[in-house]
Amino acid sequence: MVLSHFVSTKLTQRPIPFESTTPRVEEHIEDALHVRWRILISLLLLLLVALLSILLQSPRQASAAPAGRPSQQSSADRLVLAFYYTWFDEATWTYDRLSDLPVEPYVSRDRGVMGRHIDQARNAGIDAFVVAWYGPDGNQTEPNLAALLEEAAARGFKIAALFETDSPFLGGVGAATTALQHLLNVHANHPAYLRVDGRPVVFFWRPTLYGVQTWANIRAQADPSRSALWISEGVDTSYLSVFDGHHLYSNTWNPPADLNATNQKFAARVGADRIWVATVMPGYNDVKIRPGSGFARDREGGAYYERAWQAAIDSNPRWIVINSFNEWPEGSHIEPSAAFGDRFLGLTATWSARFKNNSAPVAAPLSASTGADAAAAETITEPTAIVTTAVLNLRAGPGTGFALLGRVVQGNRLPIVGRSADSTWWQVKAAGGDAWVFGELVQPVGALDATPIVDSPIQSAAVQAQSASQSSAPTAGFTITVNGQSFTLRQVQPTTP
Repeated sequence: MVLSHFVSTKLTQRPIPFESTTPRVEEHIEDALHVRWRILISLLLLLLVALLSILLQSPRQASAAPAGRPSQQSSADRLVLAFYYTWFDEATWTYDRLSDLPVEPYVSRDRGVMGRHIDQARNAGIDAFVVAWYGPDGNQTEPNLAALLEEAAARGFKIAALFETDSPFLGGVGAATTALQHLLNVHANHPAYLRVDGRPVVFFWRPTLYGVQTWANIRAQADPSRSALWISEGVDTSYLSVFDGHHLYSNTWNPPADLNATNQKFAARVGADRIWVATVMPGYNDVKIRPGSGFARDREGGAYYERAWQAAIDSNPRWIVINSFNEWPEGSHIEPSAAFGDRFLGLTATWSARFKNNSAPVAAPLSASTGADAAAAETITEPTAIVTTAVLNLRAGPGTGFALLGRVVQGNRLPIVGRSADSTWWQVKAAGGDAWVFGELVQPVGALDATPIVDSPIQSAAVQAQSASQSSAPTAGFTITVNGQSFTLRQVQPTTP
């Protein structure tokens, strides 16, 4: 409208009176040319202004989805995730309970802190936080999850939930079902919630509290159309009949297991038709919150973290999850700290880029001193379990609830005579007779295909009573206070096999 008025006014100006002299004719022609040039230049300037205004708006619209970070994830994307916790308050940060402290102590409900953490994670190549969630009622993880989603939306970041099956705010199967319905109907519909191929992602902690069939019933009610992606956890992969993927929350065990063997074995069990999520950890230290039962795994200045990344990448995972961004009580944090500064964020940036670009360096060969390498140097035809961990328990049956018969050390070779139905435990011949060993802590070699399945022995009444007593006994933990009530956070490391 302004442009057409301007052109009309210029073209209908009153003309200069014509004079018969040649100079005036030339002046008139020259003036007319000047008018036309001014019109043309004005038109060009207006077009340039319009183009600049469009170009200046584009960066503002794109700021919600930074370059290289798609707003919608697909199954082809290699994602880096990190477990994140929102239950810290003013009383958390003391050296009498923690082995290290953050550079900037904080309270989890502070949205400025959430924003800072998201920015740090994004700069380190992390695509989403997997946020521990206790359910919708009576605890701070519910409002904090909602706030994190808002902060993530403003930064082009994603959030998923870690469903805490053993939450003190969930009173059983019915409450768990209702909580999952709330999660999928409310939080999972937020634009910042992590979706892959349009399906919201939910991780689960300790799903083994319920049986496989119970989970099938829960999912039939909470997610009947299977519109979400459910990622189970633990050493029991039979839950994949209900879940869509699997991860090990922790693979830093005591006694330690070989990270390469552990990742490769679980990747094979998960298979190509499910989502294998490999775990990387910088180290571990829960000695102060679990005196007498905790342990520490040295970070080796970052070398252990790098080996964990390499082992994870070599297992060809769909995603990698870091345990953790800020699990301070268990000393698995990569958040900047008093002891390590921002070293582990820097390592995360390097390795996440390698994972996404598929350019990780070739893994170093196994040490010649390991049993697996020794086995590779010779031919072993008889089914044999080579011990790959420092100390291995010999059990009376295929499970940690069975009596402890003795121990063997790394390098021992035990003839295999049977296996459990799910092949997670091997029956072997030991000095005192037949015993069972956990499959993740040995290297099985030889002709294994014909190994028979052996029925699990029945525990004695005494062993059952002892097991029940141990499971009911209170365990040390990290205590939080919510609405005047105290709760002890869960122990994450699995029972030593």
